[in-house]
Amino acid sequence: MIRFLTRFFRREQQYSAVGKELFKLAIPIIGSYLLHTAYNLTDMIWVGALGSNAVAAVGSAGFFLHLGWAMASIVTVGANIKISHAVGAKDKKLAGRYATSGLWGIAFIASVFSVIFWGFPEKFIEFFKMDDPEVNDMAISYLVISTFGVVLSYLNLLFISIFNAHSKTKISFKASLIGTVINVALDPLLIFGLSLGVDGAAYATIIGRSFSLLYFFYIYKNTDNINFRGFLPSIDKLKDVFGVGTPAAIQRISFSIIYIFLARIIAEWGPSAIAVQKIGVQIESITFMIVGGFMQAVTIMVGQSYGARNLTEVPNIYKAGWRMSFTVGAVTTIIFLLIPKTLFSIFVPEEESILMGKEYLMILAVSQLFMCLEMINAGVFNGLGKTKISATVSVIFTSLRLPGAYLLGFYTFLSLNGVWWSITGSSILKGIVMYLLLRAYMKKNTFGKI
Repeated sequence: MIRFLTRFFRREQQYSAVGKELFKLAIPIIGSYLLHTAYNLTDMIWVGALGSNAVAAVGSAGFFLHLGWAMASIVTVGANIKISHAVGAKDKKLAGRYATSGLWGIAFIASVFSVIFWGFPEKFIEFFKMDDPEVNDMAISYLVISTFGVVLSYLNLLFISIFNAHSKTKISFKASLIGTVINVALDPLLIFGLSLGVDGAAYATIIGRSFSLLYFFYIYKNTDNINFRGFLPSIDKLKDVFGVGTPAAIQRISFSIIYIFLARIIAEWGPSAIAVQKIGVQIESITFMIVGGFMQAVTIMVGQSYGARNLTEVPNIYKAGWRMSFTVGAVTTIIFLLIPKTLFSIFVPEEESILMGKEYLMILAVSQLFMCLEMINAGVFNGLGKTKISATVSVIFTSLRLPGAYLLGFYTFLSLNGVWWSITGSSILKGIVMYLLLRAYMKKNTFGKI
């Protein structure tokens, strides 16, 4: 009995120590994610004051911008994981080589997407086949203006990945804070003060991210811990970054593409339904961002443990991350069930949209804990460099949302709610499958039990 109690308290102290480290690392990441959400929510609040048509325009253009950000994750995710491995191995030179290779990779991707968005904006917006010419014109204008900020956005994402891999998450948070404060201040001035409408929201975002990037440059110039090694990229290191980052990018790209087609299905119920989906995603993203912070912290800590060849710590990191994420998921589930109308009424004045939004959030509440489970398990796999596993599960089950939405939406009494249930059902399946796969992987590789 004494031996059992000794082992128990020793294990709890390990969990506590790991949990404190994870929490300390995650909080600035969560802060950065929430500030990024604040970017979007601020735009939605001010744009929402222009009406559902304006929200639909920004939402339609936003799908393609998110597709570009997903493509950039080939580099940002890959660089984050490979640099964290180098940091764990205490190889500063290797970390610098990966950073340089990541810089060249992100510059190439940003250039490609800028040319595409500038050259054919009408073709992208026409995909939704919205009948309202005003919505189409606003969406095209918003997409073109936002494209000028693509390079800035991608460079910000790269610097966040590099600094976070070195456990410098507070710097990423401060950069995000600077950009968000400027964006929040400029939104009403540009949208209403200068009567720029949705274009003003795009300009405010570009200016805010410019200042975030300037802060990153300032910190980089005044620190010796983080560096870029060499001018030209290493082909081998670039292959490593792309090799690890590509599955994660495919996951994010497929997610964006699936949501573009999902939006096409939702458009059958009119601009109000598109607006509800856009706003609902932003509200739900609060949960996603908080748990995403824990997921990213898990990835970094597991990655550094992997680089240091200290794999016995991985189960403790997982358990600490899951406990924190479970708490967040439980709270948001309750909130979505109790005050869905209140949440939606912040963003749109129309009663029809508010009622649609209420049903959206109550249905999505069912899947919140499973989404948390999926993300923490994915964080462990990503930290180990096994991004293919989490990407494969995500792509397969997220893809099921399209036939599910079509069948439930058009061929059952559920109508639009059937689309929301297809989203919830796939999230539940992803959480369960990811847990079972990680449990089997840990057992096979004798890391310990989770």
